Parts: sequence; C-alpha cells; structure tokens
Amino acid sequence: MPARTTRTAHTTRTGRLAVVALAALTCAGLVTGTAATATTPDSLPTAKRAAAPDAAAVSWPTLKAGARGTEVTALQHLLIARGQSVAVDGEFGPATTTAVKAFQKADGLTADGIVGPATWAKLVPTLRQGAQGAAVKAAQTLLKTRGQSVAVDGEFGSATTSAVKAFQKAKGLSADGVVGTQSWSALLTSDSGAPSGNRAAFAQQILNTSGIELATVHPGGTHAGSTARQNIIDTANGKGALTSPWSDKPNQRVALDTRMLNGLLKLLSQDGYRISVSEIVGGDHSTNSRHYAGLGFDINYINGRHVGESAPHQGLMAACRKLGATEVLGPGDAGHSRHVHCGWPR
Repeated sequence: MPARTTRTAHTTRTGRLAVVALAALTCAGLVTGTAATATTPDSLPTAKRAAAPDAAAVSWPTLKAGARGTEVTALQHLLIARGQSVAVDGEFGPATTTAVKAFQKADGLTADGIVGPATWAKLVPTLRQGAQGAAVKAAQTLLKTRGQSVAVDGEFGSATTSAVKAFQKAKGLSADGVVGTQSWSALLTSDSGAPSGNRAAFAQQILNTSGIELATVHPGGTHAGSTARQNIIDTANGKGALTSPWSDKPNQRVALDTRMLNGLLKLLSQDGYRISVSEIVGGDHSTNSRHYAGLGFDINYINGRHVGESAPHQGLMAACRKLGATEVLGPGDAGHSRHVHCGWPR
C-alpha cells in the first residue's frame, strides 16, 4: 500500500514472375491461407497450424514452470496433439517443461521451456467442425472455462461449433465457428475461470485456488470482518468487502475491482507465483489509498518467502505491472520493506 506520513502504509519483371509462380503453386494446392506443416499424430485436414503473420499480431500468455490452471491444461493437450508425451493435470512441472523443450527443439525454437508468443504460434492449430483429438480438447477446455456449455470429448461437432461462435461473438470476433489464431489468443487470454465482469465468480475461484493464501488477521489490529480472506468470502457471496473500523474509511462495503481480482489469479496461474495476501480493503492505509476503492492488495509472502527476506519481489512486481497494475510498490519504497503493493488505476 502507498506510504502515508503518520502511519506505515501500504512492414519489374521479377516481381511479375514471382506472382505468376505463387499463383501456380496456389492452383496446385501447395500454398494455402494457412501455413503448411507436417501432419502430426493428432491432426486432420481441417486442423492446421495457424498462420504465423496472424500469430504475430495478437497477444499470448507466457507460461513457465510453476504455472497452473486451465491455460496449462490446454497447453498440455496441445503438446499431446503435437506428439509429446505429458500428463494433463494443469500443473506446469518438470515433465511439462521437458515436453515444451522437446517441442521447441523439434520446431527450431529456443528450447528454454517457456511458452511465449513464438511457441504458441507454432503450437496452435486451426480447428473447425469435423476435427478431433487432443487439440480439440484444448479448445473445449478453454471454452468451458470461459463460460460456454460444451463437453470436453475431443470431437468438434455442432455443439462445439455453436460454443465457438458464441464465444467469438462475445469477444467481438468474426463468428465463423473456426478456431484460428485470433480465437486461440482470445481463449488463452480471457479472464480466467469466470465470465468477464463477474466479481463473485472471480472471488470464488480465488477461494478454491491452492497457492493463494488469504490472511485471517491484520498486522495492526483485530477485526475478523475485514481480513483479506473475509473480503474475498463476502465478495464471493455477492456482498461488498468491508473496511476496518480504525481505517480512514471505517466500516464501509467496497466492490472489489475485477481487474484486480483477475490479476491476483493470474499471478499464480500465468506467472507461477504462490502468494499470501495480507490486506485488500481492510487495515490502515493512506487517506486516498486504492485499497479503499477495491483496487489494490498487499502481498507479504511469495513462494513461501517473506518479502524483504529473499522473496522474488522484483519479478512479482513486474508481473503486476504486466497485468495492468499502475501503482506497484515494494522494498526500496517508503513503508514497503516487508510487503508488495499492487494497485489498479481508478
């Protein structure tokens, strides 16, 4: 939390020939609108790799060792579709790292085990009705998590087509029922585990997520109704989160911002940080603190280590900024030697 003064806070002829040659190749069926690739164990004629130029124009999550959740589950299905052997458990552990490195090496990528834009661009196929296999399971897994009613059975039938169209329409994409680069990107970067804007669903997922601990006490006072855990419980139950009676805005109910809740989830699911949240709207903060607006949280433990005692706070602070936080404070900032504050814009 921000510090206060009186209290500790928180892109000729030769060209014509090239065009003619390209047209000839196209007529021969050797060039298509999708990048050509070798047939994989799980591919169909209708399941091709997404075109690289399109892939470069969209955003992708970065997944690495320690990440967990739906995006990792989808990644594991996609790795299987590309011939890798890996368990589908939603945990980015050593076996998944090994599978990613093997895939990267086979495709001429830097084999660092980190799944970023270049790896996603090689990994995702274009899927349409009639496709089947593990890549379809990846798409269905993401669709289901994003609020669509679809079975994860690896069969791209009419129900999956309808779900894809509904998702595309909701995201402002062309609702053609084909899962291409744009749709994969939207599926992988949409709000995790909850419909967009549903703060109660976000809060419930936080409560159900191992790796996010919520404090049940305050550093500077006693009030069970305004602890970090109770703030999330109340939000999951459709109520506002309660401020502490000794704060500058005592005993007020505050709606927690969905960007902040999503950021809290993605610190774990996308960036792999196990965290302990010490305060949300409760506790004592500076008068105009973003805490009181439901826009910020404080973290005092990262991957089991206390902030200020060898915890990887700089990496976490960078992750918060990447997730949209504009007020990020930690060791080296006044009043933040023992915790990291991440606040989203008003």
